[in-house]
Amino acid sequence: MIGAVMTKRAVAQSYDAISRQDLDALQGMFHEDAVLEFPGDTVMSGRFEGWEAIRGWFARWFKMSPEIRFTPRHVLVENIFALGASNVVHVEWDLDEVTRKGDHNHLTGVTTFDIDGGKGRQVVIYIYDPSVLASMWPPKRATAEEAEPEE
Repeated sequence: MIGAVMTKRAVAQSYDAISRQDLDALQGMFHEDAVLEFPGDTVMSGRFEGWEAIRGWFARWFKMSPEIRFTPRHVLVENIFALGASNVVHVEWDLDEVTRKGDHNHLTGVTTFDIDGGKGRQVVIYIYDPSVLASMWPPKRATAEEAEPEE
C-alpha cells in the first residue's frame, strides 16, 4: 500500500509542476525514453517520444498559455498493494488556462500514467470533448506562422 501512496504523490507533484510551469521539476518526473500521447489534430497533438520531445511539448504549451491550473478530481491506482513506486494511475481532471491572447479555456479529461520507479514511462491523455481543442490551438496542418505561439 505504501507504493500506491508514493505513486499517487508523484502524480500529484507532476500536476503541481505543470501549474507552476516548472520544466526542470517535470524532467525529474519522466524517464529519458518516456512517451507522451495527446489526442486531436492540433499543433499540440501527437506522440512525443523521449524527454527532449516531451520537454518541447510542455515548453510550447507554456508559451501559449501562461496561466494553467489543474484540478485533479479522481485518482485511481491500479495496484493498491504495490510495494514500490511502480504502478498505473488514472487521473480524472479539470484544466483551466488563460492564453497569451487572454482567452479562457476549460478542458476535462483523464490521463493514464504508467509509472516505473517513481517516474513516468508512458503518459496518455484523453479529452472528454476533443472538439474544444480546435478553439485552443491551431490545427496540425497550420502554416508555420499560425502554429508558432505569440510572444
